[in-house]
Amino acid sequence: MSDIWAMPSGVPDLPPGQVHVWRLRTDRDPRLGAALLSAEERRRADAFRTDLLRARYVVAHAALRLLLGRAIDIPADRLRLRRNSWGKPELAEGDLRFNLSHSGPWALVALARGIEVGVDVEAVSHPPPMEVAGIAYSAVERAALAGLSGPALAAAFYAIWTRKEALSKGISRGFSFDFTGFTVSADPAERTSRPVLPPDLAGTDWHLHDLPPVEGATAALAVPAAGLEISTWCFEPGLWGL
Repeated sequence: MSDIWAMPSGVPDLPPGQVHVWRLRTDRDPRLGAALLSAEERRRADAFRTDLLRARYVVAHAALRLLLGRAIDIPADRLRLRRNSWGKPELAEGDLRFNLSHSGPWALVALARGIEVGVDVEAVSHPPPMEVAGIAYSAVERAALAGLSGPALAAAFYAIWTRKEALSKGISRGFSFDFTGFTVSADPAERTSRPVLPPDLAGTDWHLHDLPPVEGATAALAVPAAGLEISTWCFEPGLWGL
């Protein structure tokens, strides 16, 4: 995987065995993408309490629809999405899998064919919200944070958080997954790692990858196998008509 977010000259193909992760800023005029959303997505957007959060949601989901539509050659506003039994969004037909995460002014979209993927981006705050560690981190992860402070604590905290979130989304269990029941690396320098999973997932082969730098944020990707070709791209709205 590259250590940069590349700017494509066109829309890259997505064959099996590859994972594409797209990065975009959501601080754009939401009117450009609002018409692409479904009625359910518009209702979800309207539920946000502030115009800023509403706009970020609209832009992120419009970009997701454009990416999905281009990948399967269906107009973005005609895509049929549904939620699986765990609440994870998916396409109603076909083998294209995706995951969306947005935090602060950033959104990430991960795409792959025939395999589940999970992605997470978190805007970094100083100090980090340590109460999350007490609720969602394993004993091993909490011990790794115990001797840290300042920037080192924030880096380790968000490395754990994004890796755990990406994995839970890839496994498709979301917040129904017991976050304290599995352990990820707390080392921000360990760019690729494997989690220690509970017994019911012992036969799986999930790998975690830290994504290239995102200004003011931390990001991670979870994939269910080794050896996948991972590409990281900048989403340029003009290329997609947004």
